[in-house]
Amino acid sequence: MPDNNQFTRKITIVGAGNVGATFAYTLMLSGLCSEIILIDQNNMKAEGEAMDLNHAVPLAHPTCIHEGLCS
Repeated sequence: MPDNNQFTRKITIVGAGNVGATFAYTLMLSGLCSEIILIDQNNMKAEGEAMDLNHAVPLAHPTCIHEGLCS
């Protein structure tokens, strides 16, 4: 059986409001993925939530968290 650490799991969350941000936070704590992308109509909201979550990464599993662009 392959080691799960060798796979890259990326998850995109559409909507960076209360539910999306809380889901991203819980996902980061769980260690189920290596990258989380937040997308929201308000790009600044998604960017702000991603920056907030990145402050907690040293206390959780290594995860790359950033915002995506919504056209």
